[in-house]
Amino acid sequence: MHPGERFLRFLDNRSQTFLFVSLFLILIGARAVVINYAGNTTPYTDEWDGEAANLLEPYLKGALTIGDLFHAHNEHVIFFTRLLTLAIYNVSGYWDVVLQMIANAILDAATVVAISYALSRPLRGGWALAAMILSALVNALPLSYDNILLGFNTHFYLLLAFSFASLWFMADSGAWSPRWAAGVLFALASFLCMASGALTLAAVIGLHLMQVACGRRGGMREWLGIAALAAATIVLASLVPHAPSSDVYRAHSLRQFLSAVFELASWPAPPNLGALMALPSVLFSLRTFADRPALSDARWFNVAAFGWILTQFVAFAAGRALIPVENRYLDTLLIGLAVNMTSFFWLVGSDAAGGKRKIWWSAALAAWLVIVAASLVRPAHPLPGSMDLRRKTADVQEKNLRFYLATGDASYLAGAPLMDIPYPEATRLRELLDAPELRAALPPELLSRNTPSNWVEAFKRTFLAQGYIWLGAGVLLLIALVAREVWVRQLGRSWHANSTSP
Repeated sequence: MHPGERFLRFLDNRSQTFLFVSLFLILIGARAVVINYAGNTTPYTDEWDGEAANLLEPYLKGALTIGDLFHAHNEHVIFFTRLLTLAIYNVSGYWDVVLQMIANAILDAATVVAISYALSRPLRGGWALAAMILSALVNALPLSYDNILLGFNTHFYLLLAFSFASLWFMADSGAWSPRWAAGVLFALASFLCMASGALTLAAVIGLHLMQVACGRRGGMREWLGIAALAAATIVLASLVPHAPSSDVYRAHSLRQFLSAVFELASWPAPPNLGALMALPSVLFSLRTFADRPALSDARWFNVAAFGWILTQFVAFAAGRALIPVENRYLDTLLIGLAVNMTSFFWLVGSDAAGGKRKIWWSAALAAWLVIVAASLVRPAHPLPGSMDLRRKTADVQEKNLRFYLATGDASYLAGAPLMDIPYPEATRLRELLDAPELRAALPPELLSRNTPSNWVEAFKRTFLAQGYIWLGAGVLLLIALVAREVWVRQLGRSWHANSTSP
């Protein structure tokens, strides 16, 4: 049996669909609750440069070119984020950051469910179900509320979506095949989301070299494919824009770089326990290498996923060594946690771990999960206060912008404390607000107008107002599904025991 079919056999098609739907509802419900509580129609920080000045203003003036879509934003080329911004502007009729937040929530939920499923495929039965559920649920925690509440940060979610799509296509495909070519295109797309996407193909190269060493790849065709991927990686890395303003955050020594890598690999545990976090995936990768499974084995995808997470640690540590564990990076770190957790589940549930050895593996897994759960309290503890502060701050910023736009009194911007306006430079903010094209594109609330009565506004109100309903429905559906599977399997065991008794 193909290892990837183990999960499919555990759940029938209907149960699988219910599982995917339940996890998707939980994820979008959790995001909707946060957006409904702390989201605001007022654009914030990077949105003024990244969207207003460099995209919407030239677009509304009729001066936007294709090349403008590829211009750098700090170290990143956020091509797809800009496309989504333009699409949402044309759907809403104004600069609608709330609809962007909702689009991000849907994209993130779908991506997390897909990744959780892909990671669970090497596992058997209940282990696969538990791995997928926990991988999704840990991502439901709104730890990265900065990304949730900043519609502009679509690129963080698209980076995950495109990168893991690339790994999915390339983990088991031969060089130069249609699947291989599709994987390359997805990797290129990941670079057009964030600078760290330049290393997506590096993870693939590492996987393919590992498969060559296992005798699962070989021949001139494969070596030419690896060489082409290496050349593409070098080209993409050379195309990463240089942002002088970010130089202060970069790693300025090998020690600083390694310290940042270790801090990232340690998350969410304290640095002195950091080796424990990545150890399951290291052991999983070594076991896979020792087993030399067929190219079609689902474990290769998980090995590639771990390699990709390592490339992100390298990129974050090199570019943000002073603040490696930023709030906006937590979506990636949570996926890394899911990779490590799935690896540990496989180690415990594999055939090789039996008898007393399995007891020790199970005890180690329980201790590891306790450490993870206890460590997640640290970033989760300030969440209520942080989101409440964000909500109150956004309300003040909206009020100051609305008063300035209504009166033209510059004191509402220049005289306000820094946190009371949504951009760090009052003069620059005033220039943007005074541009006629941009002013006309601002959200109606800032212009003291009523929002349009159309399906877009109705959808937004319904989606956000029903956040707890989405969340509750997902939880109830998940509980019902798990209870049904447990009952069915218990019934099956009872029937088997009765049929074999003398």
